[in-house]
Amino acid sequence: MKLIDSNSLPMLPGNHSIKIPALVRSSNIPNSEKIFIVSHHLNVPVKFHRHDFYEFVLITNGIAISNINGKDIYLLPDSLLLMNLHSSHSLKVKDSKSIVINICIKPEILASGVFADFLKQNNYLCNFLNNQGNKDYLYFSPTHLSRYLPIINGILSEYVKNNYHYNYAMLGLLLIFFDQLSHENYYSYVGIDDLCLKVITKINENIRTITVQELAQNFNYSTAYLSRYVKKHTSMTIKEIIIQEKMKQAKKYLTETNYSIEEIAALVGYKSVSYFFKTFERQNNITPDQFRKTINQKPAAYF
Repeated sequence: MKLIDSNSLPMLPGNHSIKIPALVRSSNIPNSEKIFIVSHHLNVPVKFHRHDFYEFVLITNGIAISNINGKDIYLLPDSLLLMNLHSSHSLKVKDSKSIVINICIKPEILASGVFADFLKQNNYLCNFLNNQGNKDYLYFSPTHLSRYLPIINGILSEYVKNNYHYNYAMLGLLLIFFDQLSHENYYSYVGIDDLCLKVITKINENIRTITVQELAQNFNYSTAYLSRYVKKHTSMTIKEIIIQEKMKQAKKYLTETNYSIEEIAALVGYKSVSYFFKTFERQNNITPDQFRKTINQKPAAYF
């Protein structure tokens, strides 16, 4: 499932010298809005800027690079970066296909009512939003973000339908989004760096046969060290990444080709078709056959 077409959202101008609040105003969004959403092609880098709001950075296409505290964090398609209040970062592209959607939430939204009650909970997300631990950002990998795309799509759709103003439906969906994220086990305070990106790229280039041992040997690290490193940065083990990338490739074949399930299983490295079936269903809560039958159906707006 893909995010709503970013062309239906207000587009930021390409002048990178303008600060983010000015960019928002220049997109004809009232400065009094407590939630605003904008999108932009990263054909021009966004210089370092500081937020006076919380910001979800969503990459819908290509690869973007966010520099935070002097370190480059790679944002892959359908990944999510949650920037904390008063944190700062820059943004640039790794390729020309990158499209960014920014969901910006002013602190007033979280200061009262049901959102304030929500933030009283003791979990990693509430602690982050309350700035306990002084963390600048949270990173969520594309694989695990995919389960939240219907909710995100709902937020974006409501914003467009309401003539680029937030409404109560958006607030409800935002609260659901926060609640769902607060139960998420796959998040990182570090994010994908250059080494992790190379590991993921290597996996995709050798999806049929790649193993943890081969990866460690290729990058000249012990399997234990590389596994710990990747887990810290991505919130996933290497084995989990290999499985998820196999599933991603399988979905692409199911969507774009007429290959049989047996052929697809072999293409992504499964010798046993039954094991491929079990793995696919366990990872996606749907069988390969069922997935293929539903790909042409219009997804629900919210859930």
